[in-house]
Amino acid sequence: MTLSTIRRTLLIQFVLVLTVVVAPIGAQQPIDMGDPTQVIQAYLRATYARDFVEAYRFIAAEDRKVRDLNRYIQQRGSFNGFTLEVARKVSESVQVGVVKKTGSSNHAQVAIRYKVPDPKKIAPLVLDWDPYRLNSLSAGERGELLKTLDRNKRDGAIAMREGEEKFDLVKEGDEWRMFLNWAAGVKIPLQLDLSKSADLNVGLSKNEVVVQPGDLFEVSLRIKNPTSQAITVRIGHLVAPVEIADYLDFVQCGFLLPVTIQPGKEQEYSGTYLLRGSIPDGVRQLSLNYDFRILK
Repeated sequence: MTLSTIRRTLLIQFVLVLTVVVAPIGAQQPIDMGDPTQVIQAYLRATYARDFVEAYRFIAAEDRKVRDLNRYIQQRGSFNGFTLEVARKVSESVQVGVVKKTGSSNHAQVAIRYKVPDPKKIAPLVLDWDPYRLNSLSAGERGELLKTLDRNKRDGAIAMREGEEKFDLVKEGDEWRMFLNWAAGVKIPLQLDLSKSADLNVGLSKNEVVVQPGDLFEVSLRIKNPTSQAITVRIGHLVAPVEIADYLDFVQCGFLLPVTIQPGKEQEYSGTYLLRGSIPDGVRQLSLNYDFRILK
């Protein structure tokens, strides 16, 4: 995965935690769907507030063929109640400017420069984004929290992260939509590290999988011990890049514990994995490496 992709991944993770708003336009102002910049703004505003019903309508039709609204909402989860109101309030501090816009009459790539509220530093102010605690606040406590956010915004007291990113859009009729390329899925190359277990012969059932977020996939390992002695081996799972490793879950794995292969024998083990539906849209590739270590 390139450095640019990792930066995009981190930006989208910030969007999912706090969500980015693209410009200081009032919440009630109509969106000009003929303006790519305003479409980006509206999409990021909706995802910041975790209003995924709203966000979905800004996504391209080609993407919506891959993931329908119900699946999209189930995978992402949504804020509601006062938590949603707080998210919208924090979004007012996000600053986004267009750096460059290129493309044709039906496709646009827009480069933006952003300043995003730092999720970790603002979390204590908003009760660690705990929906139960936020939605349980009294009317008076809610008012005080919103006033504090307004004051911090006015005083420039909200810690920000800065960066640049690019977004692709396609034109459908007279309106622009976010093109997220969901059909491409997430590519996961599979690799073996046998440097610490040279006595074993190991084969993978496949060298690569392409998975849609929310889907399961299975990998099998064939392990042969050509020696005259039993070998016990521990097989580690290394997912990279580490920033998004937690989006790959082990559902069932026959080799989490050390396995013993008898002399001259071959055994097969399988593992089932889940690629979380909440993985950031900008992620196109992970890698899964199996690290074999013979135990003494």
